[in-house]
Amino acid sequence: MYLQVAQPRLAEIKGIGIDIAPISKIASLVNRYNSELTLLFTPGEIEQCQSAPYPSRYYAVCFAAKEAVGKALGTGLVDINWNEIESTISQSELTIELRGAARQKALHSGVKAWLATWCYWDDYVMVHVLSKGE
Repeated sequence: MYLQVAQPRLAEIKGIGIDIAPISKIASLVNRYNSELTLLFTPGEIEQCQSAPYPSRYYAVCFAAKEAVGKALGTGLVDINWNEIESTISQSELTIELRGAARQKALHSGVKAWLATWCYWDDYVMVHVLSKGE
């Protein structure tokens, strides 16, 4: 006799990406390339980071999120512009939105949604992203 138990349908995991970024190094990068920040960050990220209580920490989260998304896609950031990956940061949530080639790569891989978290300690931030198919 078999007992068949219904299994909850789990979202298909397409990829996982983790990145750790040193806040002080990202702060130096931002100060050094202040006039060219739009090559790395979207206007929305720049505005969000500049108005945050800890701008350097927020810039580091956005930077690490881009690296983590590249890892989750399995291709790194090859052929993707850094500003095609946008992070929106809140106290309890990190939202990822893709545009351009990044969005096309994600769609080609069957990625339909992203889950992301972040934390910090000392001089570091860590971002963890999970791409889901359903």
